[in-house]
Amino acid sequence: MNEKGITLLELMLTVTILIAIVCVLPLIMNASLREVNADFQHEEAQLFFHLFSREVRESSRVHIHNGGIEILSKNGTTIRYERYGSSIRRRVNNAGHEIVLQNIRELFLEVTDGRVIVEVELANGQKEKRAIFQMSHKP
Repeated sequence: MNEKGITLLELMLTVTILIAIVCVLPLIMNASLREVNADFQHEEAQLFFHLFSREVRESSRVHIHNGGIEILSKNGTTIRYERYGSSIRRRVNNAGHEIVLQNIRELFLEVTDGRVIVEVELANGQKEKRAIFQMSHKP
């Protein structure tokens, strides 16, 4: 006799395999999302340093002011970078509120002889540091 159907043993085996897949899938997804988030934070930091470096190089004057850094552009615009909670924000002529880097632990700024040093500790513990030189600095 040729009977078609599912036995209880086949059903239990199928359910067991399905449960195993469902239990392992979130672990795999979590690991991959953690790597993507770390890469995203690194990329965001690279974009911040690129913007910041360009503005420092093209500035006429840079100085530390009230825990932030003020950049005076050649056209007279004042650009201020400052810590804002766990972010770094950019303001132009004391107006606006542009978040340029999120999820930071620490921000260190130093200006000496036309050189600006910026060090940022990201939320994942990774530190990014850059030294930028002003192109128009006159001692």
